[in-house]
Amino acid sequence: MDYLYDGSFEGLLTCLYYNFTKQKASGIFQKKAYQESLLESCTTIKTNEKQADYMYAQIKKHLSRHRLKDVYYCYLSEQKNFEKVILDFVDLCFRKGARYALMHSDERVFALDDLSRKVSRESHRYTGFTRFKQVNQYLYASIHPTFFILPLLGNHFADRYYGEQILIHDEGRSTALIAQDGRFQLVPLQKKDLPDVNQRDEIEELWKTYFDHIAIEQRISKKRQQQFIPLKYQKDLLECRPSENKTIFARPDKP
Repeated sequence: MDYLYDGSFEGLLTCLYYNFTKQKASGIFQKKAYQESLLESCTTIKTNEKQADYMYAQIKKHLSRHRLKDVYYCYLSEQKNFEKVILDFVDLCFRKGARYALMHSDERVFALDDLSRKVSRESHRYTGFTRFKQVNQYLYASIHPTFFILPLLGNHFADRYYGEQILIHDEGRSTALIAQDGRFQLVPLQKKDLPDVNQRDEIEELWKTYFDHIAIEQRISKKRQQQFIPLKYQKDLLECRPSENKTIFARPDKP
């Protein structure tokens, strides 16, 4: 049985939960990109926060926080069949024992390690090589990473440029990171919607449109937040964690 999910990390965790508690998955796929097969039936798994939280906690408890981070980084790789890499790794370790997580010669472990390393390496590169240009009082940078590393850059740049207003645009994914005062948010941003950098009023309006959603917590869209990494997972999954007295990813009201 192929499991289809919405593309979110919580959705992927929910599929893993079903794999171990309901029926073993033959594969996990994003619903929007799934091509039906004559050989396998499929079912759509609705993202369930409690089930995702349970699976998250089990991976952290029985494997390690480090391995949990590797699973997340593999998810951020967005490479072909990354869900299979995660499913094979977690299935191996849960069914045969946590010690298998350290057997780096096993192809299932190696595949996860390889993608995690590549994502980590690229995110570190971009912390050093992202170049900003001054646009009025804002700092703007355009990047074209291989992997979806914006969630890993947020803490670094929000902390490094504390007090500045910055926007980092991943043009290939039509997603932007905006940050100010130690907080950041990921928002959808099409290149065609990016104003002329010389038009002050347009830049002001762009910033206001997005940053108001950070500064005023009750206006945050929970649905949009869940496209990225939930706040409750950040302490385990993000490499560069902020100081304890800082807030990032302005969060919706607690459920």
